[in-house]
Amino acid sequence: MKNLKVWSLALTILLCLVAGLTACGGNGDPADTTDTDATGTDTPTDAPTDAPTDAPTEAPTEPATEAPTETVALTEAETPTEEVTTEAVTEPETEDYSLHIPASKLDDTMTPLFSGNSVKNETVMFLDPGQAKSLLYKADEILSVTSYDGKITYVEGKDYELRDGQIVALEGTSIPCITSEVYYGADSSSLLMTKYNGKNVYTYWGEATAMTRWQVCVTYTHSDTWEGYTQETQTAVYQSLIQKLKDGEDVTVIFYGDSITFGANASFIVGCEPGQQSYPLLFVKALADLFDYRVQYVNTGLSGTSRVPSADYVPVEDYKGTITYINPSVGGWTSQNGVDNFNTYVKPQVEKYGCDLFIVAFGMNDAAVAPATTMQNMLKIMKNVEALAPESLYMVVSTMVPNPNATNGWYGYQEKQETVLLKKTLMDGKCAVACVTSVSKAVLEHKEFMDYTGNNINHPNDFFSRVYVQTLFQTFIGYENLD
Repeated sequence: MKNLKVWSLALTILLCLVAGLTACGGNGDPADTTDTDATGTDTPTDAPTDAPTDAPTEAPTEPATEAPTETVALTEAETPTEEVTTEAVTEPETEDYSLHIPASKLDDTMTPLFSGNSVKNETVMFLDPGQAKSLLYKADEILSVTSYDGKITYVEGKDYELRDGQIVALEGTSIPCITSEVYYGADSSSLLMTKYNGKNVYTYWGEATAMTRWQVCVTYTHSDTWEGYTQETQTAVYQSLIQKLKDGEDVTVIFYGDSITFGANASFIVGCEPGQQSYPLLFVKALADLFDYRVQYVNTGLSGTSRVPSADYVPVEDYKGTITYINPSVGGWTSQNGVDNFNTYVKPQVEKYGCDLFIVAFGMNDAAVAPATTMQNMLKIMKNVEALAPESLYMVVSTMVPNPNATNGWYGYQEKQETVLLKKTLMDGKCAVACVTSVSKAVLEHKEFMDYTGNNINHPNDFFSRVYVQTLFQTFIGYENLD
């Protein structure tokens, strides 16, 4: 019996040793799981061969014939899940970025559209009398309806009425109505094709005032609140630059992108009333208003770039510093064009004026380009800037979505670009993404594309230029940080 107990104990010890040796077998290193994601440099096999362009002063080149689809391939491996510990983690205190500057220093174009209880000069376009149009919100009271240029005021009860929160163009109205026959009856020279009554039909489009002549501006009050996408403030990224502005240091802001950033179809750029500036011009103007700066506009003289105001903007006589504004954007350019032309269009500007904030906004013309390639191109551009101006900060603007009803290729990979951009930490945390793509998709849940486009294909009108600039402003400053 005693020997049996000894043998039993010995057997137990032996089994434990074997188990221990088995558990410790190998070197303890995990299997190699290095991600080999594609670089995104290959054109997808199902992509259109001709990428659409959006040149503002002439008709876009022939669009692709088929809207592509794609599974996005990222260029960076997924971040490993961090090891979970049992140690209690103390949440860091929320940083206070309040500027203690009154929001009243901003002009009407900067009044936030996605908060408050009123909207000024929201645009809509009627096809036919009797049509009801939705607004961003369900209107409680319509305060005014004017022509796009503001010169004509329409009469409630005669030209329009408020019905179930929508605006209705009455029979016999003086409000311009293009008619369904004209809108969906374009000839075969039209570059836009949309679905109508189950068929693909050539559809009305045009640059300059082709769309805005049919749009009216509605000012109204509402009780409901915005429940769609809202841009997150990324003020932490820009604290060093904001401090420069608070201290009165001179700064340089450079925009680089396609025709939307060029300024097509902003009425100031087109040269018509009401003369509202493009979103890049509005952005630097807002900063000048807030921090009591003047804006010095640089006319690059480069082929295809946009006009700038003829005189500096000086909101106060005793301004504290100067913002130098430079915008070598060109209509119709893809992100690859942006890379290829960097040394001619951007490098000399940075070398001469420096750069404190570089805003890059390509993508609309990359409809047939893999989103990972678009991201890599914009990263190349920013890395080139960093080599010239190491202290510069950056912002990437994801493009608005083009006409979602287009059936001949204008709507391609644009929507997926933002998703790829948000999956990567850009420029080592010195860059944030202004998510205009998500904002524009949210707006489309309330309004038709024709209501806020400048050309009915891929440009904003004045109203949506305000959406653009307010998205950038929310990213950089944050309305909540104003008094």
